[in-house]
Amino acid sequence: MTTTPATPPTYYACPAQSFRAEFGVCRGEAISSLDHLHLGDVYQVKLGAEWSPVTSCNSACDAFSMELAANLPCEELTTLAHLIFMTTTGRRADVYAAMSQGQLYLVSETTLQMGSEYVLIDSQARDAPFAPVVVPSPMVPAHAAYAQPAHTVPVRLRVNG
Repeated sequence: MTTTPATPPTYYACPAQSFRAEFGVCRGEAISSLDHLHLGDVYQVKLGAEWSPVTSCNSACDAFSMELAANLPCEELTTLAHLIFMTTTGRRADVYAAMSQGQLYLVSETTLQMGSEYVLIDSQARDAPFAPVVVPSPMVPAHAAYAQPAHTVPVRLRVNG
């Protein structure tokens, strides 16, 4: 009896910028961070959103790998949260919010349908292996909005009278 190697389940990833709030706190805005996702808000996939196949790295879906090109290494997506959406028709959609190189992706077993409205009903954050840190930029000297050219000399007029 021969056994075939188990293939990891295939998921689909889409940049979160292709997912926007239709009704709610961030209405009309594209999703760029987890702070833009609010329970009870209604979201919709933009027309022309591109879904790429990704592979789960483990059964807990803590990370995914995405092939960019044949001559490039796989890009690893780190899962930040497990999101549960419900469509207006009552269908459940489990989505993972994953981050790679500063860009947020939505990862799902099936592609979310364009034109369908998705209500966020639950959000479970995961412990990320990294913590974002705000790094201050170096001080830049302030410049006047209008600087006097170096080749001009100020002139004072005296009016007699």
